[in-house]
Amino acid sequence: MRTVAFILILMTLLCLDCSASGFDFTGFVNFDNVDTKSEEFIEFTALFGLGIVGLVALFLSSERLRNYEKKVIKEKKKKEEFNKRQGLMLSEMTENIQNIAKETVNTAKDLYTKDQKSTISRDIKKVVSSEAKLLSITTNLIEFLRIKSRKVEVVDEEFILCNLLNDVTGTLREATKDIELNLIYDVQKDILDHLCGDTLNTSKIIVNIALFCIEHDAKEIVVEVSKGKYNNTNYLYFKVISAIDVDVEDDNSIFNSSYNEATNSYDSLGLFIAKELAILTDGDIYTRNNKDGSVEFTFFTPFKEHPDAKKVKPDNNVTNKMIYLLDTSEKTTTSIKNMLLSMHHSIKVDTKENCLTKTPDFSKFDLVIIDEKVLTFKVVEALKASKAKIISLSNIFNPVQDYPHSAIIDVELSKPITRQQLINNINGLFQEKGKKNTSGQDVLVSTSKLSVHRALFEDAPDVTLNSFSQFRGSEVLLVEDNLINQKVTTSLLSKSEMNITIANDGKEAIDILQDSGKKFDIVFMDINMPIMDGYTATKLIRADKRFDELPVLALSALTSASEISNMFKCGMNGYLSKPLIIGRFFTAFSVFLEQKEEVVQPVKKRQEIRELDGLDVQIGIVQANDSAIFYKEILLEFKDAYGESGDIFEKLVKDFRYEQLKMLCVDLRGLSGSIGARDLYKLIAEVIQRLIMKKYELMPNYIEPFKKEISRVIDSIDIYIQQI
Repeated sequence: MRTVAFILILMTLLCLDCSASGFDFTGFVNFDNVDTKSEEFIEFTALFGLGIVGLVALFLSSERLRNYEKKVIKEKKKKEEFNKRQGLMLSEMTENIQNIAKETVNTAKDLYTKDQKSTISRDIKKVVSSEAKLLSITTNLIEFLRIKSRKVEVVDEEFILCNLLNDVTGTLREATKDIELNLIYDVQKDILDHLCGDTLNTSKIIVNIALFCIEHDAKEIVVEVSKGKYNNTNYLYFKVISAIDVDVEDDNSIFNSSYNEATNSYDSLGLFIAKELAILTDGDIYTRNNKDGSVEFTFFTPFKEHPDAKKVKPDNNVTNKMIYLLDTSEKTTTSIKNMLLSMHHSIKVDTKENCLTKTPDFSKFDLVIIDEKVLTFKVVEALKASKAKIISLSNIFNPVQDYPHSAIIDVELSKPITRQQLINNINGLFQEKGKKNTSGQDVLVSTSKLSVHRALFEDAPDVTLNSFSQFRGSEVLLVEDNLINQKVTTSLLSKSEMNITIANDGKEAIDILQDSGKKFDIVFMDINMPIMDGYTATKLIRADKRFDELPVLALSALTSASEISNMFKCGMNGYLSKPLIIGRFFTAFSVFLEQKEEVVQPVKKRQEIRELDGLDVQIGIVQANDSAIFYKEILLEFKDAYGESGDIFEKLVKDFRYEQLKMLCVDLRGLSGSIGARDLYKLIAEVIQRLIMKKYELMPNYIEPFKKEISRVIDSIDIYIQQI
């Protein structure tokens, strides 16, 4: 456009050359002498008009170009700022890993010098606390590296909403022990339970937001789930609301991670990862401080309703029951009440104060749903005198110990409660045994000839990775959707000589069992998975007589009484809680599989590896929560993210892109120290120092040394992975 405008202006100026055109411009200015019908006047007027148009076009084009250039510069600065934040965060994270690791080792050594009168228990707690911090940071480091190397896969798959919420609950319970927390799910009633979307990343995002709230002393967290439409795209909205004293209005600040020296932890590290995952799923996270003092995080992500999904119809379920409802949390009461109303029940809501002051007449009700904290002697006696079914409510994060009234309870439910949990349990209480529920499956299903191990598996002592060789040759099917859990489990069995097949969801597990031709000896089944959950998959396995002698063991972070009951109802033979404890894992095998003599493998030097060329393995393992499994995962992610960094380094130097080179080096400096690559760390520190001093002319001298050192580290990583 600028070229056309220039030509038009040039043509107009040429027309103004009177000698060239023969047109008397002086006469033209005197309009009395102008012949408006002459060819010269018409030609001049047309070209002059074109010239004006050209000037306007040139102005608009220049303005648009300036705006575009501003936008490009702004986006470039934004990207550079983001990369700087990533590099700084990574550098701080790895430095903190080193500090905590040193603190843990030193404290552990001090324990040996303490006498019996010392406060040794306090020091043990300190070690445990440090290990917990290391585990959290190491896990986030792996997640960060996966984002950095663009290995985070965004999928569009079937999932069940209540399973996603249960997965969030289990993960939070696993990450937070014995805390005072009331978690509430409030799902919009017109949202179908069967959906399509990215369930794994969605779960991680919600968990990270909730953990941020917990880190800031949240006592109650409400997760509201709703749906909306924008630009012909359906979105799920997850609002995480909690009364915490944090200013979240500045998005740029709240989603940037920084190290807090006062608490020895990272502020907003989980939010940083959550934000990146949200953007990768074509969603985002917004924050605001509400007038009531609460903080609200809104995460939205695209979704589709499953084409075969059908809303649960009330006439397929138990309806029209008179229900007494009492929970000590007002928000929990409101959430459960709304669920019950959507199921067409009549509800009488009561308060703790009223119940304890004037004991209700429970005989008026078909069902009593009551908080276990309200079950005093008088209330229990009143319940015994009634014929009402009783569901007690406990808190999965802080359940009452040694519960004395379990004999009168029909169902024990752990909060937070999902709609499907409530439907299934009410149906189970009032439908006849064997009657079909809404999914078409029997409420009680068990055709297996195998024994059922209902108690926790014993934590066998002195179990090593080599101990699992007693089950060598066995065919194991691991059904687990989480990549890290898959790797941890297979690493535990790495020396067993068992054949391990992995399925990423229940449907894939059924397909493998039916079509692979393999005869499996045992199945470890995760409960909450996309496409098909563990309950449904197990029911299908039990419906097939070919698998009557195939033991199926549940893997779940949710081990409340109601969840365990559902595991056995669907036909499972036992359960293991997450995270896996190696002694209990071994016992589970020994209960269901025939044991052989343990293979005493010759001790190889690979287990004594302390240092490879350019890689101090011992330091790396200590800094990975003293776990060879986590260290291996970090090395693999490091290789994927930075295996080609030698060529990248050379290109950045030759293109004079020194700011990007600095970002690369800042990233690698922190990571190299974390994995024990000391020589690489020193070299990169030297390069960064030269870049800070703007000694750019020296950068070409570092190309070959850097490529040689990074290649040396990658080669050592390959050697370690092969030998471990």
